[in-house]
Amino acid sequence: MVMFSQLRRCSITDEQGGRARLLDLSVALLEADYPPVTSLIFLKQKSQKHFLPWSAVQSFEPEDCQIQVENLKASKPLRQSSLGKDVLLGDHILDALVLDLQNRRSTRANDLWLETHDERLELRAADTGFQSMIRRLSGGRYGRMSRSSRYDWKYVEFLRGDPEAVRNGEGYHLRISRLPAGEIARLTDMLPYLHAAELITLLPDAKAVQALQALSPERQLQVFEELKEDQALALLTLMAPDIAADLLGRLPTKLMRSYLEKLPEKQSERVVELLHYAEDTVGGIMTNDVIYLRANLTVGKALESLRESLKEPAFVFIIYIVDNDKSRRLRGLLSLRNLLTSKADQKLEEIMDPYLTTLDPLSPAVEGAYRVIDSHVAALPVINKEGRLLGIVTVDAAVAQVAPPDWRTQAPRIFS
Repeated sequence: MVMFSQLRRCSITDEQGGRARLLDLSVALLEADYPPVTSLIFLKQKSQKHFLPWSAVQSFEPEDCQIQVENLKASKPLRQSSLGKDVLLGDHILDALVLDLQNRRSTRANDLWLETHDERLELRAADTGFQSMIRRLSGGRYGRMSRSSRYDWKYVEFLRGDPEAVRNGEGYHLRISRLPAGEIARLTDMLPYLHAAELITLLPDAKAVQALQALSPERQLQVFEELKEDQALALLTLMAPDIAADLLGRLPTKLMRSYLEKLPEKQSERVVELLHYAEDTVGGIMTNDVIYLRANLTVGKALESLRESLKEPAFVFIIYIVDNDKSRRLRGLLSLRNLLTSKADQKLEEIMDPYLTTLDPLSPAVEGAYRVIDSHVAALPVINKEGRLLGIVTVDAAVAQVAPPDWRTQAPRIFS
């Protein structure tokens, strides 16, 4: 085991008597749990940085801090594109904010632990302790090594505080995407907003939208405003319409209109419908991402039509029965279980529950929330004066509405 702070004191020599001082090391983060060192970075000809591939190393003696290479003259000038997606330990990772995915915490990489393995030098851990700072200040001469402050690199993600770095294709460890979206959101809430935006940008869109939806409204807006338009549109397209409406409603009017014009037509229409209602009304906390079917359909036909519909909406536990697709006047409801266990030739109006408790979209949000909670159901439908099904208020949204502000973002979204 050798520390990066100590390695930076090492000399690089060759068979011709050439000598240089090691400045940095590059690693290939995506290659393995423990990234291998790929290049030596050193000064040559005054201030000009050069590099040699690790394969040029003939011998490496950590105790004597000596690195022997074939020929220093075979090195090449270091340019921005020289190393591809490889990452520099000193310039990129040292002092960067790192996420310890095992303990779900964020900290700073004060030093880095490396280890030789099968003729390779590998990055094994980040050291975040106070002793590592002493070690760096003394050029590796002082500061004891403590395993308690060491974080296994296999479970570490590092962040630059620059969302643009992700879009430029710069190297990352990409371990963060293995966590559940809710845990990623909790980690994101603890980060500076630029690091939080970078973290969301690292994730695949499907997981990024789940994590973004779980953030507090304030942090959600901070992160969203740092995203490039193409990614923002991709996430808005996947987002639950009610959350997309809340988010867009906090943007400047001109920017909100721009996003609505560029969203897919179906998602844009859903969001616009919700934006008609004030935040403190039932309409302001409902979602219109619901499944409804015509009352005259048979169970068999209903199941056929549901196959595609079930891929999209988040709320699939209750099927709402309407008279027809145009008026969408609510007539009853049916649980998914009852639908699946009924005979194929039965009509939906024969097996639906016609006794409905409904909500008015213009009534106070808190009043509607308590009605959902008191009803002990997963959701209550929202209808207008003509009986048209507008959406539903889920128990998740109801609990979030009446819960203390500091608890709302921690409540799990089960039904919405």
